Amino acid sequence: MSDSGTAARLRGVLAQVLGVPAATIGQETSADTVGSWTSLNHLMLISQVEETFGVVFSNQQIRDLTSYDKLLSAVAAQTMSES
Repeated sequence: MSDSGTAARLRGVLAQVLGVPAATIGQETSADTVGSWTSLNHLMLISQVEETFGVVFSNQQIRDLTSYDKLLSAVAAQTMSES
């Protein structure tokens, strides 16, 4: 699905925006499991992910990208389609 470098970079972005240790971010990480993943932080997170990876998400994607796994899949799909 994606290389470990992408996953590590994404964990770093989530850790920075959400204020949690990168080591605690994994498959279970979502807006439902992280208290600091508020609606405002979600928008900040999407913005930072788009800037970091050079991708752009649609409004529908932005609403749906509410977990680490979904973000990782979306980033991987967009970066692969651009290669």
